[in-house]
Amino acid sequence: MDSQPALPLPLRQMFKYLEIDIKRSFQIMPESMKNAVVACQSCEKFHVCDYDSESRYFRCPNRSLLDQLEELAA
Repeated sequence: MDSQPALPLPLRQMFKYLEIDIKRSFQIMPESMKNAVVACQSCEKFHVCDYDSESRYFRCPNRSLLDQLEELAA
């Protein structure tokens, strides 16, 4: 059984846009990823997220985590 929480759609779209491997991210930073799921679900823009990943990236509450994961993937 996989213990990783399901990513909310906005966060999943952001991972896809940035080409970050979700499974690997949960392996290398499990607590940060769990916190990212909560932050995404708690975001005031969650229900109105426009799915324009390029513009949302700069307003994303998980931007620092996404930057870290991008650096680790490089």
